[in-house]
Amino acid sequence: MSAERVDFWVELPSPLKVSVRQAFYDFAGKIYDEKGIVLSSYFPSSMGGDMKDEDYLINMSLSSLPENYLGMSFGEISSPRFIKELLCRDEGNNLSRKKVYTHKEIVAWFSETMVVDTKRLNGRPIPKSYHDLADPIYKGEVCIIGTAEIPDPLSALFILRKYGEKAMLSFIENIAGFGAPVNAIRHIGKSTNSFGSVFIMPLLFANVCREIKGAVVVEPGEGYFAEPFVLLSKNAENEKSRIIRDFLHSNEFENAFSEKDFLVSNEKNNRKICTSCMECCFPELEKIYPLLREKLRK
Repeated sequence: MSAERVDFWVELPSPLKVSVRQAFYDFAGKIYDEKGIVLSSYFPSSMGGDMKDEDYLINMSLSSLPENYLGMSFGEISSPRFIKELLCRDEGNNLSRKKVYTHKEIVAWFSETMVVDTKRLNGRPIPKSYHDLADPIYKGEVCIIGTAEIPDPLSALFILRKYGEKAMLSFIENIAGFGAPVNAIRHIGKSTNSFGSVFIMPLLFANVCREIKGAVVVEPGEGYFAEPFVLLSKNAENEKSRIIRDFLHSNEFENAFSEKDFLVSNEKNNRKICTSCMECCFPELEKIYPLLREKLRK
């Protein structure tokens, strides 16, 4: 795949990728019919550690970088090398700095919340805030999603950002393990629940739990912790980039996200998100991931 002619490079999780890709194809078709402008796009088949080398922007030459890139901030965007080399690149030995991507914009959210199994909670108070999960009474009772190699860092990261390192370390100590939400949901409220009392999971799965007897979905006092979807543009003022931004603020894009319980970024939804999540890059992940992996391998 040659990136030289790609206007819009989009790295999204499945099945969100399918709906967004189709929405963009339909949108691009209308733009061609109305203006005669061809918008090229590329949706890598995999994400993160499963991608081919050529699908990582950091491995591309400057001339091959896509004009516009939409990705999750917990991916390449937050790596120190990406931040240094693509968001702010040194030019030779002089002191001038040339930005490769001059425009950063949060366009949507991957938000998570807490689901509590009140039966297994066994008299402990239902947490009202993520900070509550740093309390030792929840030791061995917190379940996060992911795998031992790629554990979900979202809660640990933002507890660190909002409440400090001591609270973050206490929270990690309380984690029992990880599990796919679809598996954990089957056991909530039952004697077979070996996952924990408090599940941190995406809204898509949390909303399913509202129908489960004994499950309580918590609306955290500080707002949802959420991973941003970030648009990066080389030149936000060129015509194609403006058109792509129009797509990301269109009803078609919002519908593709909302049908999977993802939140687009707007004034209404932004009020639901914890303010600690409002940045685009999170270099602290370099510290969080090793801590989580060490905990989950014990």
